[in-house]
Amino acid sequence: MAGTSKAEQFQKTQRILLDTARELFTKKGYAGTSTEEIVRRSKMTRGALYYHYKDKADIFAAVFEEVRADSAQFIRGKMKAAADDGADVWQQATVGCHAFIESALTPSMQRIVHTDGPSVLDWPVVQRSGPGLALLRKALGQLMDEDIIEKMPLTPLAHVLWGTFFEAGVYIAHADDVAASQEETSKLLVRLLAGLRVRVPDVYIDTQIGFGATQS
Repeated sequence: MAGTSKAEQFQKTQRILLDTARELFTKKGYAGTSTEEIVRRSKMTRGALYYHYKDKADIFAAVFEEVRADSAQFIRGKMKAAADDGADVWQQATVGCHAFIESALTPSMQRIVHTDGPSVLDWPVVQRSGPGLALLRKALGQLMDEDIIEKMPLTPLAHVLWGTFFEAGVYIAHADDVAASQEETSKLLVRLLAGLRVRVPDVYIDTQIGFGATQS
């Protein structure tokens, strides 16, 4: 392409492939999506696909990482907005809990991360890292620094709670009544986090939280 560097063309091709694969994996799932359809829908060549990704599992892994990075960014944005509005560290953490559930309701999170991810990827390895876990670890560290929750080994605590958060997303993804499970699970996560407090206030949960996923 005239006027376009090789690096720019590489990034553009990769972006098209990822966007196409993300749409298909979200709508049809991993099993229902073929590399042939990704190539056809993206209007790329098979050679281009295999230049960037070695197989379907490889491009799925790339999409998976992008989806959960978007989720973490969404949660981080909600927490920052709360901080900008004057929320303290505890209030920011509870906002983060609700934002996680809001993010978990998006189609891409439900299908790619909470449904197909555990069966397609090397799950024990995947769950030991990621932006969501890093964000949770940071929030817990801040709560400990402020003497809001008890001081305890941070890394194992973050991993235990992250497993709980992830299973909450799985539960919602497969629930018959998504709205009811969303409401119940969001409150439950905040209650579990409140159980770590040094001093638990009488009222620590906002029952008027509004929901409405804005991601895709």
